[in-house]
Amino acid sequence: MTNDTNTLSGTLQMFRQPSTITRARLRILTDMRERDHVVFWTDWLLIPRDGRTRIVQLLNEISEDNLDLDFRPVMRWLLADGDAEVRRRAIEGLSEEEHPRVIEPLLQLLNHDPEPTVRVAAALGLARFTELAAMDELTPATAAQLTTALMTALIAEVNNVDLYRRILEALGWVSDDAISSAIRMAWQSDKGALRESAMVAMGRSGDTGWLPMVREGLERGTPALRYEAARACGDFGDQADKLVPLLIVASQDDDIEIAVAAIDALGSIGDDRSIKVLKQHAAGRDAAKRDAAMAALEDHEGAGDVFGGWKPGPSDRDRAAFETDDDDDEE
Repeated sequence: MTNDTNTLSGTLQMFRQPSTITRARLRILTDMRERDHVVFWTDWLLIPRDGRTRIVQLLNEISEDNLDLDFRPVMRWLLADGDAEVRRRAIEGLSEEEHPRVIEPLLQLLNHDPEPTVRVAAALGLARFTELAAMDELTPATAAQLTTALMTALIAEVNNVDLYRRILEALGWVSDDAISSAIRMAWQSDKGALRESAMVAMGRSGDTGWLPMVREGLERGTPALRYEAARACGDFGDQADKLVPLLIVASQDDDIEIAVAAIDALGSIGDDRSIKVLKQHAAGRDAAKRDAAMAALEDHEGAGDVFGGWKPGPSDRDRAAFETDDDDDEE
C-alpha cells in the first residue's frame, strides 16, 4: 500500500479530536514508507498526548487481531516520541521486528531514556535480537556489538534490579563465561526477582549444566520461580526429559499460570509420558488446562496421530461439566 500524503495528513489532523480515532481510520498507517515520515511526523506532533497514546495502543491491538497489517515503520518512528508511554508501547509494537536497524534505537533507549519503564521495555525488546544472534540470523559483527553493548549496560545497572534482570534475560541467549557467571550470581541472590530472571536466562542458554537449578526451582521455588522453571523446561525441550515427573505435578497446580507453563513444557519435551498427560488434560474439565494441552498436542510433531483418532469435542466437554467426580480437586 502506498499512502496518499494528502489523505495521510488530513487523517492525522482529524486525530487531534479524540472522538475521530477509530480502528478503521488507523489502517491508513499500515505499510508506511520512509518518504511518508516527514508528513507523518509533522502532523503527529500536533496530536494531543492522550490521543497519541490511544493511537499506539489501538495499533498494537489491531496488529494482534490481523497479522497482515504492518505498522512497524510507524512504531520505529514513535520510538522518538516525546511521551514515555508512547515510546513504551511502540517498543511493544516492535516485538516481532527482526530488522537489525531497530537495535541501535533500542540501545539508545536502554541507556539514555529518562523513564525507567521505557528502559526496561527496551531491554525486553532487545532479547529478540540476542535470540536471533544465537540462531546466527545476525552478522557476526552486529551480534558482537549487541552483546558488548548489553554486557556494558549489565555492569552499569548492577544496582538497578528492575533493569539489570531484564538485561540478564536478554543475554541468556548468548553463550559466554561472563554471562554464565552473572546468571550464577543472580541465582545465588536473596532477591526473588533476580532468581527468576536467572531461571529465564538458564532456559534460554540451552546449557544443560543448569538443569539441577531448574529442578530446584520446580521443587522448592516460590510460585513465580516455579513458573519460570516450567518455562525453562520448555526452552530445554527433550533435554529436560528427566524433569517430566515434576512437570506432571506442576501441570496439576491450582496456580493456572504454573499449570499452563508446565503443560507447554510437556509439549516441548514430547515423550510418551508427556503425551499421555497432555491427553488427560485435553479431556479434562479445566478450560485453561484443556486448551493449553490441545495446543501443545497440535504443535507436537506428528500431532495428527497423538490423539489416537479421537479429539475431545463439544459433547465430551458438555458431558464432563455435569459429571460428579470425587477427585475434582486433584485435577
